[in-house]
Amino acid sequence: MDNYESMRMYEMQLFFVEDDAIIRDVAVEYLQEHGYEVVEAANAEDAMQRLVSSPAPQLVVTDIDLGKGRSGIELADWLHARWPELNIIFASGRLDQMEGRAPDPRETCLAKPFRLGKLIELVRSVVPPSAAAWSG
Repeated sequence: MDNYESMRMYEMQLFFVEDDAIIRDVAVEYLQEHGYEVVEAANAEDAMQRLVSSPAPQLVVTDIDLGKGRSGIELADWLHARWPELNIIFASGRLDQMEGRAPDPRETCLAKPFRLGKLIELVRSVVPPSAAAWSG
């Protein structure tokens, strides 16, 4: 069963959106090693397609610059329209693109390059490992 099938069967907890496969693979593996169930996407369109008929994740971690197509900021706006309480971590080397965006307590920024320990620290502040187990 792949991540997409698992997501459809259970309440999804964490969603990781990153266009750089190396960063995505390393971060997802690290999160999984620390007790998190993670569904991943390479761009905003893939994430939206997977999320459109899914339950709300507890947290989304997204890059801002996702290559072609929509940005992580556009993805966040779409996510907040669907799930107003959803927390989002922007993990990006382009945090300057957040300038002019109204401060939002549901959004946190993590500058790239980042230490994996800092990523876990931010994720734990939103989704403790015991709360991140898939529920059926």
